[in-house]
Amino acid sequence: MNDVYNKQDQEKYHLKGLFLRIVAGLCLLLWAIDMVFPWQHIMHSEENPYQAIQERGKLVVGTINHPISYFINGEGESGLEYELSKAFASYLNVELEMRSMESTDTLFDALDEHKIDIAAANLFYQTDKAEHFQLGPSYYSASWQLAYRKGENRPRSLAQINDTLVIPESSELVQILKDAQLKHPKLRWWVDKKLTQEELLLQVAEGKIAYTLANSLDISAAQHIKPQIAVAFDLTDEMSVHWYLANNASNELQSALLDFMNGAIDSGLIANIEEKYFSHFRDFDYVDAKSYLNAIETILPKFEPLFTKHKGNLDWRLLAAIAYQESHWNPDATSPTGVRGIMMLTKDTAEHMKIQDRTDPEQSIKAGSEYLHWLLEQMPTSINDEERIWFALAAYNMGLGHLLDARRLTKNLGGNPDNWLDVKKNLPLLAEKRYYSNLKYGYARGYEAFQYIENIRRYMNSIVNYYRVQQNQSEKLTQESDNEIKNAEKEHSDLNENKQHENRQTEENIHAQEKISQTN
Repeated sequence: MNDVYNKQDQEKYHLKGLFLRIVAGLCLLLWAIDMVFPWQHIMHSEENPYQAIQERGKLVVGTINHPISYFINGEGESGLEYELSKAFASYLNVELEMRSMESTDTLFDALDEHKIDIAAANLFYQTDKAEHFQLGPSYYSASWQLAYRKGENRPRSLAQINDTLVIPESSELVQILKDAQLKHPKLRWWVDKKLTQEELLLQVAEGKIAYTLANSLDISAAQHIKPQIAVAFDLTDEMSVHWYLANNASNELQSALLDFMNGAIDSGLIANIEEKYFSHFRDFDYVDAKSYLNAIETILPKFEPLFTKHKGNLDWRLLAAIAYQESHWNPDATSPTGVRGIMMLTKDTAEHMKIQDRTDPEQSIKAGSEYLHWLLEQMPTSINDEERIWFALAAYNMGLGHLLDARRLTKNLGGNPDNWLDVKKNLPLLAEKRYYSNLKYGYARGYEAFQYIENIRRYMNSIVNYYRVQQNQSEKLTQESDNEIKNAEKEHSDLNENKQHENRQTEENIHAQEKISQTN
């Protein structure tokens, strides 16, 4: 009987062991499959991204820190991609979360792993990426260009490059150069994984490297703070810029994005955003930019405390840009029409603002700021808060009455009088008889007001970017200094530790010798 029971126990034990081995084998098999075909990835690929966004109540957009696309300043997040992403999140009726990545490669990896919903970072159309991801509609275009330092020998093609070509980390750029290398076997380049595209452009301007490849918009932006940067040639034709979405069986999110973009084009949203971030690029002038940057470095620090003191609700950098446009920061500036001072005030305006000396910098800046604040209060509440300043500046330049005429004219011509882009393009018409003859306040040099505001926007952007670059460089130097101190301290600590170890060894040797002597 006992033998029967033992036999049964053995069979049970054997079956239990077999079961455990089968379970372990299945687990191992599932693990192996997951390593090759991650279940998480499969689940995400089947998941409807649009529904997932609605359920979580948040749109997650991946981007890259960039002086145009996405950056964080004193007012918070900003940039073209941020404003467009925020508008799309509002369209979806969800919150927005921006996640900054180190490079385009890490950005696409995050998209492939479904860690983000959309990749938005001034991304060109790429055939291989379009095959692997869903593609959003194009909203502007740019090209890859070769940048060099003005005054140096200008290469006309890749074949004429005879010095170091350094590019940022980008598989797209590497592939473009590999394709070009088939025609130019001697072509060589070096990938700098530490420096951004903007930092490489700054190194070109400073003569530290000879050439780099950069997006045409990035070069235009960098030229306003480093006018020494010049374009040698276009490496590619203009290419469309897109948002990328994760590849998915559902195209509901892609369809929603298409509908949003079409609406953004029709409503003028994209045109307004592009006008805000790109419009000043076309006015680049090497001589003017160089003179202006010299003034930023040598003159502006003297008046910055006054602009900061009297800025009120304005950005002090805007107030500084206005003053430069008016007088080039010359407190004694005068004009044939009788305006004078750093803010070029008329006698009537000075009296209205109750100042005695227009050539006194503080009095002039204070009065100019107060007058601009007064004009802002006169602007209709129907005008968007962000655009009110441009309307006020137009009134500052040509008078409130002429601005009202420009708004009426815009409405009569079928435009939106509350939209700065619509009103701006009609300002020059105030100097044409067929238009001003029917207006209440008559003739005005509207073309001057148009250029006046364009210049101010360009000057302000230059100040903003100049100080941003200076701060970044200062922080980098501080970090490098801190690292050097830490390394020095570690070396010192290691030396002390080694010395202490040697002392302990010496003491142990002495003790050992003493014991031997005592034994003997």
